[in-house]
Order: sequence, then C-alpha cells, then structure tokens
Amino acid sequence: AEWVADLMPGETSEILEIGQATMDEIKAYDGLIVGAPTWHTGAKTDRSGTDWDARLDEIRELNFGGKPVAIFGLGDAGAYGDNFCDAIEELHDAFVQGGAKMVGYV
Repeated sequence: AEWVADLMPGETSEILEIGQATMDEIKAYDGLIVGAPTWHTGAKTDRSGTDWDARLDEIRELNFGGKPVAIFGLGDAGAYGDNFCDAIEELHDAFVQGGAKMVGYV
C-alpha cells in the first residue's frame, strides 16, 4: 500500500487497514484504491486470507453511489497461475454490488 501511495500524484489520504477501518471511514473517501493477496488458492470464497474476507458482506451493503474504486492484487503467477490474484474478483464483485464505479481494468 505504501508503494502505491508513493506513486500517486498530489496529496493522498492515509493508508487504512481494512480490519481496523469502519464502513463510515471507507464511505467518506472520494475514491478508493484497495489491494489484497490471494492466499487460499482454489477456494470458492474467502480467497484473500485477510480481514477483507470478513468485510465483503458489509461492502456489498454500502451505497458507494458511483465512487471510483480501483483494486490491485498480489500473487505468484509462476507458482499459482490458475489462481493468480483470485481474491481481487471477490473484492471487485463486492464493490460493484455496493454501487462503486470500478476503474483501472488491465
């Protein structure tokens, strides 16, 4: 997260750990850049193995009203090519259901 913040032009907000952030704090931002690793390769749910897994339902219930959200994933494409960055799909789907405008597709 620090690396991404360092790449951003202008002022950036503080970095929040999802396990310590409230949903009100998350909704207060004009936009979000969120990231997660994929630890539970091959799993159907809870693929990040982080606090994101426990917060997905809350994210789905928020009304982001079209706020921009970008997601980056971390993973090992060489060793886990079939599951590379699977957790970002779960994050993506939760934010879309919460009304976010997803940006930064590659």
